[in-house]
Amino acid sequence: MCECNVAVTKDEKLVLAHDEDFQRLALDPSNVCSKKKVGDLTMKEIISLTFKSGTRPPLLLDVLQSAAAIGGPARLVIEVKPGNQEACTALIRLFRKHPELIERVAVVMSFDAYTMHRLKSGLNELASSLEAASSSSANNSCSDPVARRSDSPDNVRSFEDDGCRTSYTLPKLPKVLLLTVAGKPTQHYHLSVSVADYAPVHHWLMHEDKPSLDGVYVKFQPEMLQPEGVASLRALTDRCHVGVWMKFGDPDDIVTVTRLVRECGVSFVNTDLPRSFRGNQHV
Repeated sequence: MCECNVAVTKDEKLVLAHDEDFQRLALDPSNVCSKKKVGDLTMKEIISLTFKSGTRPPLLLDVLQSAAAIGGPARLVIEVKPGNQEACTALIRLFRKHPELIERVAVVMSFDAYTMHRLKSGLNELASSLEAASSSSANNSCSDPVARRSDSPDNVRSFEDDGCRTSYTLPKLPKVLLLTVAGKPTQHYHLSVSVADYAPVHHWLMHEDKPSLDGVYVKFQPEMLQPEGVASLRALTDRCHVGVWMKFGDPDDIVTVTRLVRECGVSFVNTDLPRSFRGNQHV
């Protein structure tokens, strides 16, 4: 999997972009377009910029189609910047138009709890509409359909009538995870939680007293690999999906990642894949 950030252009194109503008990446940072926010630029203006790397920010659609062409487990982890609700709206719109690409996104995450709850609601509505459309299509093949077979996976539906069976598979929606910090919050939207006490997470994942988000993406702490920390993190991963993100300087190696996955039950761990990631270590 690869992690990326997305932004919406002025002409409503979803592009991969980490910063709010392109001054850091532009060959000429003084260029007027490089100083504008991504949301104030059209895709044509972005393409016209000359970048240091000689490339341009790719469209999210292009990347997802590339992942689909690669096949197998190739998927994206998408981070949405706080307050960037238009990116979530555009993502739902892209999924609605290209439902075959939904499963190419493993996770959508953000520090913005409000935006993530809205995204989760939108994904649920999308799933319902896709199921209704698939059900209607199945009705055209077999009359008087019956309910999903009890031995079918959750995303598989079957319709039967007089020996005629039509089955279809609904796309698996990406996990919607809330990013958190471990120390003192530095931004008003930061939610801080420590391996010493993950109790607040349960409340953050709820919306209107009902389960909503799929889990959290927590900041790495060395204590996670101590016996008490392993037990605390394992208790959390038993209840929801958990990712762990690291900052530069944290132990970015195969041993740490493997312990977080195997001992703590973590689903996702971010890595920059440094040259020393594997080294001579064997796990």
